[in-house]
Amino acid sequence: MNIALFGHLLSRTLRGKRFLGMSALASVGGIAAWVSMAGLNTDDSVGVYQVVTSSVPAATLSIALLILATATLRDERDGGTLPYVFATPMSAVTFAASSIAASLVAALTVAMIGWLPGWIGSWVITGSATVALPALALYAAAAVGYGAVFAPLGYLFDRTLIIGLAYIFVWEGILATAVSGIAASSIWRIAMSAYADLDQLHPDALDDRNLLEPGRWGAAATLLILTGLGAMVLTWAVRSRDAV
Repeated sequence: MNIALFGHLLSRTLRGKRFLGMSALASVGGIAAWVSMAGLNTDDSVGVYQVVTSSVPAATLSIALLILATATLRDERDGGTLPYVFATPMSAVTFAASSIAASLVAALTVAMIGWLPGWIGSWVITGSATVALPALALYAAAAVGYGAVFAPLGYLFDRTLIIGLAYIFVWEGILATAVSGIAASSIWRIAMSAYADLDQLHPDALDDRNLLEPGRWGAAATLLILTGLGAMVLTWAVRSRDAV
């Protein structure tokens, strides 16, 4: 991995208004959970936290991660600065690994910020700092999955946000809900399977829409494969365009 390229892409992806805006968007689920728990007893508030966390971030967190991941290389491409990046001799594999790593770290940073309000809120209301800890796996797994998949798309396509939104709302939100055979292609459901394996979720938090069997190790293996595939696709894309 090229540390200089990694640092450059990471700092550019997490710059200014984008970082603040995506952090705020990723925090919507946690804030909604905090507000929803207010005034409830401990048992009810735990269930409400789980239900809100399993649903609201599926849209808000996913969109924030989509915007971050696609921007990792799209900013360079749209700004015409990729030739300067490639001026430093490096292999396509090194370029791909550095780019994917920057995308994952940016996504994980914002995901962790997004998880914090729910953790603080659950701690304040229930008196326990552990209620929201299993959800950390949900946020982290989603960050890795979306970061690995959407970073190459930002390099390959012009209208990446449209493609990403179609995946989140049409593929994950509608098709994967209705057709059990394609549920395993949903990054959010992969992340939810890890969450469900780490906590005894409220029935409404893991309903018929979540068709994957709980499994933290299965989710981890799937995310590792997705990361490898993302790096391979990006390596192929760079080589096929004679960029390096």
